[in-house]
Amino acid sequence: MAYDALEVVKLRNDFYRDSYRKLVILLIVAMLSIAGLVVAIIMIVDARPAPTYFATTESGRIIPLIPLDQPNLTDNAVLQWATQAVTTVFTYNFLNYRTVLQGSRQYFTTEGWRQFLLALQSSRNLSMVESKKLMLSAVVSSAPVVLNEYVLDGKYTWKVQVPISVSYQSLSETAHDSFIISLTIERISTLDSISGVGISSFVAQIRS
Repeated sequence: MAYDALEVVKLRNDFYRDSYRKLVILLIVAMLSIAGLVVAIIMIVDARPAPTYFATTESGRIIPLIPLDQPNLTDNAVLQWATQAVTTVFTYNFLNYRTVLQGSRQYFTTEGWRQFLLALQSSRNLSMVESKKLMLSAVVSSAPVVLNEYVLDGKYTWKVQVPISVSYQSLSETAHDSFIISLTIERISTLDSISGVGISSFVAQIRS
């Protein structure tokens, strides 16, 4: 009987020892699996590309967001945009000039537009347009040029010149002037303008 009791004790100890070993092995396998999952998750997160943010127009067209210290337009595109802005600003008549000028606001920065209005008021051109019932139209007289490009105050900036010819027509006469329009064009948020650029300085000089 004593032998049987010892045998039972030995079998029980062997069972507990084998069970403990199996449990330890299972714990090690589980820990290795968890460690592998953690490593895999980290690799997936690291490999995931950085998110790209876009703005959209009212029509739903996607506009990529480009940092303000980088150009969002090619030089040719800037020149085309500048030409459109300048000819729009100088094409109006005594009936629609308020509407045209208000529409031209889209081409300027806030400060650029303020300075432009001050210069326009001091020139008294609009008074002459009203009193003489003039019609103005502008065309580019030679190729516009980009004079310089740089970053100023964190904004990519272009210096552009646009030569134009402006005709003034009334019921009785027609006159012409030639101008060199010097523009400072800088990057602005696409939330403020779809083009992502605006005129911060607009200077018109008579061309001799």
